[in-house]
Amino acid sequence: MDTQLDGKVALVTGASQGIGRAIAMALAGEGAQVALLSRRRSGLDETLALIGRSNGLVVPCDVTDEGAVASAVKRVVATFGGLDVVVNNAGQRGRLARVEELEVPEWERIIATNLSSVFYVSRSAGPYLIKQRSGSVVNIASIAGPFGFPQLAANAAAKAGMIGLTKTMAAEWSEFGIRVNAVAPGPTATPMNAPFRNDPATAHQVAAIESSVPLGRYGLPKEVAQAVVFLAGSTGSFVTGHTLFVDGGWSVV
Repeated sequence: MDTQLDGKVALVTGASQGIGRAIAMALAGEGAQVALLSRRRSGLDETLALIGRSNGLVVPCDVTDEGAVASAVKRVVATFGGLDVVVNNAGQRGRLARVEELEVPEWERIIATNLSSVFYVSRSAGPYLIKQRSGSVVNIASIAGPFGFPQLAANAAAKAGMIGLTKTMAAEWSEFGIRVNAVAPGPTATPMNAPFRNDPATAHQVAAIESSVPLGRYGLPKEVAQAVVFLAGSTGSFVTGHTLFVDGGWSVV
C-alpha cells in the first residue's frame, strides 16, 4: 500500500534521540527518505539503523552554525535529488533559573539552538522548496512558547519566537505552495528527562506534572511524531500557519 510520503525527501534536525528520532522513524515509515542531522554522530547512526540504511542519510551538523547548515542542506539535496519536508526539531531546555539569575552565555546558547537554528535551516532549504513550488516545514515548538514557564525564560522566548517565525514563513511562502506549521508538545517522556521521571526523590514532582495534564500522563515521542506526519503529508494539505498542541489537554485547563 502506498504511503503519503512515498518518494519524498525529509530533513530532521535533532534526530539523534527522543522526539527527533521518533519523527524520523515515522516519516520513514510513511515512505520518505530521511536526512538525519545532529551534532551526535553516534545517536544518528542508531537512528539510521532503526529506519533502515537505505532510507536515510547521516549528516553530522551543528545547527547553530549557519555555514554548516547551508553545507548540510546542499549535501541532502545532492544525495537525494531534492527536498520536500523540513522538520526543525533540534532544541535544548537549559537549566532552571530565574531571569535575574540567568547567565548571558546560557541565554545565547538556548536562543541559538532553539530559534536561530530554525531560521538557518529554513533559510537554506527555502530556495529549493520555492523552486519546486511545494514542500512542508514543521517546527517543533513547546507549550512554553505561548504560555511561558517560570525559570525557563530562554526556552519560552525561543519557542514563542519559533511560533511567530512559523506564522511569518507560512504567510510568505504560501504563494509557492509551501506549508509551514508548528507542533507544540506538552510534557513528553524522553531519554533526556528519564532521570528526573525515574528518580524517587522527584516522584512528587512527576506526579504533579502528570496531574496537570487532563489525560493524566506524559506524552510519548511517537505521539508527537504522528502529529508531524499529519502536518507534513497529504493529510494536512490545507493546513498552514497553525500550531498543533500535542499536550494531553494541558493547554485547555
